[in-house]
This record gives sequence, structure tokens and C-alpha cells, in this order.
Amino acid sequence: MKLDFGSNLAKYRKNRGFTQGQLAKLLSVTPQAISKWEKGSYPDGEMLPKISKVLGVSLDVLFGLAEEKESPDLEELISAKIRQTEPQKRADVVMRLFYAVLNAYNNYNLGKAVFPESLDLETFAELKTDYEIALARLNQDLRYFCFLSIPEKGVNSYTDSGMTENLIRLFRMLADKETLKIIYYLGSGARNRMQSKEYISKQLQIPFDNVSRIMDKLDRMGLVWRVSAEISDNPPIVYGYVYSVPLTMILTLARSLTNYLQHHELYLDLWNTGAFHFPNNKLGEPVEKVGFWPKEEELSGLETE
Repeated sequence: MKLDFGSNLAKYRKNRGFTQGQLAKLLSVTPQAISKWEKGSYPDGEMLPKISKVLGVSLDVLFGLAEEKESPDLEELISAKIRQTEPQKRADVVMRLFYAVLNAYNNYNLGKAVFPESLDLETFAELKTDYEIALARLNQDLRYFCFLSIPEKGVNSYTDSGMTENLIRLFRMLADKETLKIIYYLGSGARNRMQSKEYISKQLQIPFDNVSRIMDKLDRMGLVWRVSAEISDNPPIVYGYVYSVPLTMILTLARSLTNYLQHHELYLDLWNTGAFHFPNNKLGEPVEKVGFWPKEEELSGLETE
């Protein structure tokens, strides 16, 4: 078989979306070196494994000794990995997968993403681009990952779609200590356990009238469900908690926010415009950056050593 390293290098470089300059930066060489290799010369032997790793293709394929295999079904691989993992260990696998996803946004990270362990400080991984935002808490005491794909019209096209009043009601409700205490209490119970207002009042030492007012608000928000227990001539009303995932995430994220996201193990700040898009908002336009010195810049009069 004909060895055709140069043309294969150019082929797979272009397939991966790299310019000669971008590939050169990833390999810590000059663009001229890439150009020479693609025209027929060969890199040093110690450089070959790095080229293979960056392009994600074997050396046999690069030298024309084998054909590139069809890409594996990534979704099927992930699905199989999760199914094969014990239920209590799946969360760790998912966190590591998401952390690898965030690392993939950083073109300068050539190796495998290494999930940080034994963190002494509260640490986050954060991603901000014009198309998505993500936040992950990495500490062992509580790990989470949140990913939001920004719609073309901005996040506000969803959050401000005629429901602003309910958002205000929700945050006003969550600003009350007794409400939070009841939410934490209900959220700690077993599935399908029903409780009356009287019982909740007794367990939490909260006045019955306050419990009644709070439970009605939670009911209106769909955070609890109420049924009538037909066990007497005067059937009591009892409540069950719906285990609201969005509410749990809101409270968890709020705690992280109030702690201040100070320490990052991975921080990618690639955005130009925010996630909220308002028409004719001049503040949302990117600020033009100052370029390098123009070649025609007059240098006369400057003192040099």
C-alpha cells in the first residue's frame, strides 16, 4: 500500500474542522511545519502519537495502512455504560460524562478530562457561550450539573411568556422561612405519605393558620396534591408532596449563588451576548475589540534601547 501521510494529514485535519494554524497551536508547532508535513515531509517520531490523539485517528490510518472505521454510535455507548453501572454509582458516571463535555469546549485540552477529587473549597465548572450555559458543582457532598440551550429569541422568550405574575408569587413564597421549612419537611417524606395541616402544624411547631395559608399556596403552585379522605361524616383534607424537581433545583442553585461562585476547576467564558435577548437593546451588542498595532503606524519619535 502507498504511504500517503501528507494527504491523509490534510484530509483528517480538514475533517476535524482545523486550519493549519489551529492544528499547529494544538501541537505546539508552527503552521509552516504543518504545511511541510502535508506536502510530503514527516514529523519527528515522538510527534506522531500526539498528532494521532489530536485528530482522533490511528497512525495506521494516517499512513494509509488502514481505512478509518465508521464512528461509533456515541449515544448507544453512553446508554450501555449507564445500564451496566450499578444504580448507586450512576450519578458519578453522569457527572464525569458532563464534565468531559465541558472540557470538550476548550480546544486547548488535548488529554482526557480528569474529574477533580477531594476538593477543599466549594468548586464549580462553568460554561458561558452565545448558544448555551452550564454550571456544575463538583464537591462530593453535593454534585449537580445544569445545562441550558439558549433559544434564538433568548431565555426571556420562555420565562416572560405571560407568566411573570406567577414567578413573582413563587419567589415571594420562597422568601418565607416557614414555607421553606414546610417544603424541606414534605420533601423528606416517603412516597405517597399523606398528611393533614393539623399534623404538619404539630410536627413543625408552626401555627395552624400559617400552615393552612402556606399549604394553599403550595397547592396553587402544584407543589402538593390534596385529596379528601372519606373516613368519616366530615372527611378531612390531606396532602401529598409531588417531589418537584424544578423546585429542588431552584433551591439548590440559590444556595450555590448565595455562597458566591468563587472557585472554578473549569471556567469557559466564550459569550458575546447574554441569555436574555431584548429587541433594540444597544447594551446587548458586543463591544468592538482593539486590534494589534497597524503596520503603517508611525513609530518615529519613540525612543528605543
